[in-house]
Amino acid sequence: MKRVYTPTKKKTILIVDEDQIVVQLYQEKLLRRGFKTEVAPDGAQAMRVLQQGGISLVILDLCLPRTNGVELIGNIRAEFPSEALPVIVCSNSYLGQQAREADAAGATKLLSKSENSPAEMVSLISQMLGGHAEPGRESEVIAEAPVRNELLATFLAQARQALARMRTGYLTLARTEEENLRGEELMEMHMRAHTLAGAATVLGFGKIAQLANGVEALLIELCGKPKKITASAVNTLGQAIDMLAHLTDEATVSSPQALGSPRILVVDDEAISRETICSALRRAKLDVVSLGDSLSAEQLLREEHFDLIFLDVEMPGKSGLDLCLGLREMPQNRTTPVVFVTAHSDFGTQARSVLSGGNDFIVKPFLLVELAVKTVTWLCRQSLRPQVPESSQSTPVATASVDAGLRLAEPAELSIH
Repeated sequence: MKRVYTPTKKKTILIVDEDQIVVQLYQEKLLRRGFKTEVAPDGAQAMRVLQQGGISLVILDLCLPRTNGVELIGNIRAEFPSEALPVIVCSNSYLGQQAREADAAGATKLLSKSENSPAEMVSLISQMLGGHAEPGRESEVIAEAPVRNELLATFLAQARQALARMRTGYLTLARTEEENLRGEELMEMHMRAHTLAGAATVLGFGKIAQLANGVEALLIELCGKPKKITASAVNTLGQAIDMLAHLTDEATVSSPQALGSPRILVVDDEAISRETICSALRRAKLDVVSLGDSLSAEQLLREEHFDLIFLDVEMPGKSGLDLCLGLREMPQNRTTPVVFVTAHSDFGTQARSVLSGGNDFIVKPFLLVELAVKTVTWLCRQSLRPQVPESSQSTPVATASVDAGLRLAEPAELSIH
């Protein structure tokens, strides 16, 4: 009897995301792997599509306009059990609590946006749906180049617009104490940072994605805790926006787009403070060496190079200021950025930190994500040093350096290119 070939029905993936660059790249790769796609920009539209039937799997951005991502997962699970409809959630790695809530609500798989490419996402979907799709051929990969170039041009234009708008919001934060106005600007900046992070991730710009994710998380925390909008936090935010502008310029050339594995040293005699700093760095997926006394740190700094150093100002024996003066004479760490951690934000402490060779400082108490953002900003700054002209390293933003000094309380003018 002659065998009749019946083609396998294509499985349909619902992409719940408002970012057109992210959606287009996901669609491109899913279609090439034999899937069909549906798109919903928010939770209400997503539920309407699901209720029509035919969806095999959902990719959900946890941060959506007019939508609580965790509540959306709960609504999906109220109608579709996990075994019938897998839900892959893309979350911000800095927002651990949000990810845990999504998991409890019924997410099938949690992925960090900044650590998973569209290709990795599509491979995961193929595995979860029983190896339905075949890997793309080399010719198909080559065919994607024009699409990526078009999306890159769109991304660069949108990124510059987003950064210009974030600059306006930053200046508002620096200049006003009006809570309602600050809240509006924080929410607007948050959505801009979120879109920037998502597009940078799928296009492979790892440094932009990592820093933008940190900025987004910082803005979310400041929205929920207005009293935490300190001069130190505003300064950190300004530095990060300025660095995102430089990274966006770098995105137009062939250059490394990942931070690699930087070495970070934390020196603080207070165990709780030291662990708090280390916790913030681990949140940014960074490895750290920590020491409780300046003498041990001095010996280690003579022997090994570090990419970034955090120093407590006041320590028994040799203070952080004295240690910084000494390490500026050590070949291994002569130019390593030093960030002071202090409970004092007065001008005298700022001046002494600069005169001792420090580059920046963060004021206690600080948000964990604030310190993480400051760390990633400085590491990105180091990676840009060969490309950034000397004249532009002391930009008008409050990027505390030995030459530029510290201006925590001043509204900063950003050089957005």
